[in-house]
Amino acid sequence: MALWHILVITMKTIRIVLADDQLLIRAGIRAIIETLPGYLIEAECADGHETIAAIRKLQPDVVLLDIAMPGPSGIEVARTIRQFDRETRILVLSSIDRQEIVEQALAAGVNGYLLKDFVLAELIQALAMVLEGESFLSPKLSAMNLRSEAESDSGQISRLTTRQTEILRHVASGRTTKEIARELGISPKTVEFHRSRLMEKIGVHDVTGLTRFALHTGIVSCP
Repeated sequence: MALWHILVITMKTIRIVLADDQLLIRAGIRAIIETLPGYLIEAECADGHETIAAIRKLQPDVVLLDIAMPGPSGIEVARTIRQFDRETRILVLSSIDRQEIVEQALAAGVNGYLLKDFVLAELIQALAMVLEGESFLSPKLSAMNLRSEAESDSGQISRLTTRQTEILRHVASGRTTKEIARELGISPKTVEFHRSRLMEKIGVHDVTGLTRFALHTGIVSCP
């Protein structure tokens, strides 16, 4: 029974609408998709209006969507699609790697964002993941996001006072309030005050969050 069910799923043809204003790009992507068993490009669209109309009419499994198109942009198209269709998976194919654009696309309801310099394995993975209901980001975008988080953490560290950094180090090392107070020659209430201010500055709500931040930024190292 389980095997039969898997075979039925495997045999299902995944219907795709391809939206990009450049004919050569569409031709290249179509050529790649046609090499993948189980995928069919049902329609090609050259602008935002065509794309929205095609989604309404065909209700495909996936739309491969460019961001910079005539008429409504890819982000506006995604936003419109999500007003009447929550099922079609939207995978952006774009050469734009700016973080604010990626964030706008995700906020508009896209399921994945793949840069156009992808390798075949990335496209296959992206399609598989969005069809399973997961989200996908190009590895390059994920790396950029990690760098952005690190830069944000660095900014937060620079706003900490010397005393707060000192207390953070002790908290992350597992010291109790009394132990920290004794070590630094201050009262337990002063330690609690500084710990509370640390949580506000860093944006966490407990000692675990403080410890994670200290490890991530290198204020303390893993034992």
